[in-house]
Formats: sequence, C-alpha cells, structure tokens
Amino acid sequence: MDMRTIGIIVFAIGMIIFLFGRKFILIRLYFKKRSVFSQLFWGIVIAAIGVAILYFDGALGWIPMNKF
Repeated sequence: MDMRTIGIIVFAIGMIIFLFGRKFILIRLYFKKRSVFSQLFWGIVIAAIGVAILYFDGALGWIPMNKF
C-alpha cells in the first residue's frame, strides 16, 4: 500500500469523525460519549494528518507560497 492510499484513508476517517460523529453510534461508543467538540477536534486533527501525508507524498501537487 503506497502513501497516497494511506493518506486518503486517514483523511476519510478524519472527515467521517468530523462530519458524522454525532450520528453514528459506533463512533460515539469509541469516543466514550465525549462532547461533540472533542469529536470535531479529533476529526480535524486526523484529517489534517491525512492531508499532510498526501502533501508530503506529492499527491496534492506544488502549492506556490508566493505568486509575485
């Protein structure tokens, strides 16, 4: 499995936690009925890790820092 696939999977898991954490009972049980804010926080953190993996693997392409 290459790094792009791992990055996509990690990003997808983070987005599922971020978007659907309140609705899916298995996610609620995994986080032990914590607050919605902690689920949003962990969803963003996990999704950011997935984006970082994709960025460092080169899957997102080159992002210019200064256009001028």
